[in-house]
Amino acid sequence: MTTPIRFGGLASGIDTDTIIKQLMQVERVPVDKLEQKKQTTEWKRDAYREINRSLMTLRNSAVDLMFSRNFYAKTSSSSDESRVSVVAGPSSGNTAIRIESVNQLATAATQIVEPVDKNGVKVTKTTKVSDMNLQSATQEIKLSTATKEWTLSPKPRIGETVALKDAADNPIADTSYTYNEATGKVTMNDGSDIPVGTTATYTSGYQIQIRSVEGGDFKTIKMAEDATMENLVTALNGKDSGLSAFFEPISGKLSLTQKQTGVQSIIEFDDITKATFKIDPAAIPQKGKDASFIVNGITMTQSSNTVTIDNMTVTLKSEFASGAVTLSAATDTQKIFDNIKGFVDKYNETIDLMNKKVKEDRFRSFEPLTQAQRDELSEDEIKKWEEKAMSGMLRGDTIVRSAMDTMRGKWSSATSSTNDDEMKQLFQIGLSTGADFTNGGKIELNEEKLKAAIEKDPDQVYQLFTNAESGLLPQIRDAATNSRSSITRIAGADGAGAPTYSMGREMTQIDTRIKRLNDLLVDKENAYYRRFAAMETAMNQANSQAASLQQFLGGGM
Repeated sequence: MTTPIRFGGLASGIDTDTIIKQLMQVERVPVDKLEQKKQTTEWKRDAYREINRSLMTLRNSAVDLMFSRNFYAKTSSSSDESRVSVVAGPSSGNTAIRIESVNQLATAATQIVEPVDKNGVKVTKTTKVSDMNLQSATQEIKLSTATKEWTLSPKPRIGETVALKDAADNPIADTSYTYNEATGKVTMNDGSDIPVGTTATYTSGYQIQIRSVEGGDFKTIKMAEDATMENLVTALNGKDSGLSAFFEPISGKLSLTQKQTGVQSIIEFDDITKATFKIDPAAIPQKGKDASFIVNGITMTQSSNTVTIDNMTVTLKSEFASGAVTLSAATDTQKIFDNIKGFVDKYNETIDLMNKKVKEDRFRSFEPLTQAQRDELSEDEIKKWEEKAMSGMLRGDTIVRSAMDTMRGKWSSATSSTNDDEMKQLFQIGLSTGADFTNGGKIELNEEKLKAAIEKDPDQVYQLFTNAESGLLPQIRDAATNSRSSITRIAGADGAGAPTYSMGREMTQIDTRIKRLNDLLVDKENAYYRRFAAMETAMNQANSQAASLQQFLGGGM
């Protein structure tokens, strides 16, 4: 609403604007109180949400630590990384083994061929596969949605027929449908839809059949009708072929290597491809070799150079006949300790925040500043004032205190079933809430005791933390989740709409009351101006009458 331009005091000489402004400041006191109440509610909501964010981080930290890898971390070493390397797994024992010799590394099957075209000439990268005597590819595609026109892709070869079968695999008479070579579309002669599940079989493009495992099935590698030798190499490098292929254009040779090592991996093509690649049809398929090595006096063979021994991943890198390589694995005490300490630090950080909020001093004489008060202060003065005004929003808060007490209790209630009476509870392995109750339940960590427990029995440490019924982490996770739910009902989550939480609904009600009072203030201010305007009018009339009388009485002199 546009504020009207007023000129007061012209007749009376009274500064009516200042008087009305001062009167309205008194009238605004109820509105200022409501705005201060709303600001205090917002500050309290924000304090709750800060705790909620910290509880969420703590909950996530508890969930992350529950993974077994955090408690079964292993360190491993090799006496000669250049010949044999090792990576210990979570279930590796604290052990050492000797690789006494590596008689043979595992190798993959390899083969070099010289593809030729129909005229027996060496191919180039741009040679069309249609000129290479390769086997024609049979396409079989199924219709997923009923339609009147079915465009076949890839497009059937010119002059080839298209055979249809229904969803039950029964042939459809060729008099019932028409295939148009120009458009590549199939239609039913009676104008009806082609039913879903219909299968079309036809010839299009070319294919190579390859077997990569001895005794296995041939895999079909397909190429488009206009594919070149370069496209063929790309297809041979595809994930389904099991091969790595490289074509050297100067010599016209194609190098093929099996992706898998071991004697069971082979390179074998169908007879038509063998002829194109100039492979003797009677030749024995190329095979790889198994790794052969001696471990602690036992001869072993494996299809790969990466093997698992005593839950350790061992990689053979070179062949050697003497000079044994020693591999060892041990519990990575420091890493496990660091994982646990990271969670404890996050827990203590959350407890610190909550403890600070419930003990923070409340300065009730420092209420939120009104707009008029802010206009009279500098930015630095406003900042210092609001630091006092915002302090202690959650002092003595029962919800926050309850959350702290609940989580403190989880540390003493966490237990593990074990025959070792010295590892049944967390305080026995160096984690306790201590005797100082003023710290709100912060955890005191005894590094020496915790590391000793990890080295002694990491499985029991794991059980103390993760047991579904009595472990610490599930209890902390649930306690943090429940506390967050209680706070969220009151203060809402970040970005939540006002109607979804109680403080939001309260602030909405305050906004409604403020608007109603502001409307009343406008009416009140207008009423004041009308009264002073009436006074000015009356004084103008009186002045006019006095001037007329004076002129009348003195006019003849």
